[in-house]
Amino acid sequence: MNRVAGADESYLLAQDLFGWSAPIQYAWVFGSEPELAELERFGDQLAAGSLSRKVVRAVVPFARHRWVRSPHPPVLRIEPDPISDDEIGQWADRTLRTADLDPVGGRGWQLIGVRTTSGRFALSLLISHMVADGQGLYNALAAAHAGNSASTLPTETEVRTARRWQADAKDALAQLGAAASAARVIATELWRTRNDRPPTAARTPRTIDVATGGADTTLAIVDIDRDLWSEQARRFDGTGNTLFTAVLGGLVQRSGYPVGSDGLRVCIAVSNREAGDDRANASGGVWIRVPDPIAPESGLREIRALSKAAFTRYATTGQDKLTDNLQPVVRLLPDAVIRKMMRSIAGPDTTVSNLGAAPDSAIEIGGRRAESFAIRAIMQGRSGAERRRQGPAVAAWAVEYDNKITITFFGIHPDYFGDEAKLRGHIVAELEAWGLAATTW
Repeated sequence: MNRVAGADESYLLAQDLFGWSAPIQYAWVFGSEPELAELERFGDQLAAGSLSRKVVRAVVPFARHRWVRSPHPPVLRIEPDPISDDEIGQWADRTLRTADLDPVGGRGWQLIGVRTTSGRFALSLLISHMVADGQGLYNALAAAHAGNSASTLPTETEVRTARRWQADAKDALAQLGAAASAARVIATELWRTRNDRPPTAARTPRTIDVATGGADTTLAIVDIDRDLWSEQARRFDGTGNTLFTAVLGGLVQRSGYPVGSDGLRVCIAVSNREAGDDRANASGGVWIRVPDPIAPESGLREIRALSKAAFTRYATTGQDKLTDNLQPVVRLLPDAVIRKMMRSIAGPDTTVSNLGAAPDSAIEIGGRRAESFAIRAIMQGRSGAERRRQGPAVAAWAVEYDNKITITFFGIHPDYFGDEAKLRGHIVAELEAWGLAATTW
């Protein structure tokens, strides 16, 4: 449990090989400012729990690196100059874009707050995805809320002992065995499903506009009435999850982004975290391919059926778990080969991550209950050319609480999602098509 593995290792590889990082943001808007002492207590509790971790590199080849407890104190910064209420969204965007985190060195998270001129207060928790996923953050917030945060990680001093070499050698041998087993699983699964997989279809080349090679990514946050969202999902014979998928698919269609003849490729996030699971990341994803155009007149039945089949395969046959067995094999490869592999993996057209109903412990901080709450992540360090070459073109996260569902959007492909005003316009139009209205942060 203390080894850097799974998605943690993937994020570490991306940082080491390409300089990419993936900060997550949890953002709250309160009607009044929490007491400073309560915010400091909240930060202290987070620092005492699972989020405060750093990497100690393995000393034996093929062994996995270690997570240890970070020795650094919590970072809480309240910005001195207040902002207007209508600048909260811009402030949250800027705070996320300028996130400067060092998960390897043990500085993987920080809290930043700002007052508004009307007396409201916005708070941003920034954390490296290497350190935690969405469900892991919920667990950390619950422990902080209860005041019983306690890290299960060893200290760096405990790890840097004479037995470190022996432990790493044992892990290296285990990883060699895991690689051999994984290779057999991959080969068996590929052979078993050889007739079930659709042939790879030629995809329309994506536009490369040299003039916008450094185009920025785009961001948007919207609040939607929770009851109306559920009502519209039922009206179109779907669920909240399938409506979320449809809205993202509709955005892709509106953007003009080229979709292959095998249909729109959607990755739907799945949590694999169990009770008492202290892993940094414990999530995966299933893919669906939606062959038909997505529109309200078509309803949500097709997406619902495709999603149900994908989740069933993931839970029972392992057909969508091939990637779970790639990590042990990849770990043995030279860096140059890993770079080539990671750059050649085709991403989906869009990804959707539904965090479901947020627990009270994620909404209430320092004796205050948030009026609005948002969850999202971005990838830092990827050039425009890299974002053209690999999907997704756009990603989104959803969270439900009180009478709201808040959806955050991350436009990634420079040519189709590089214009923030256009993205926001498409979001409004797509929601209106499904009978929904939104309030933009």
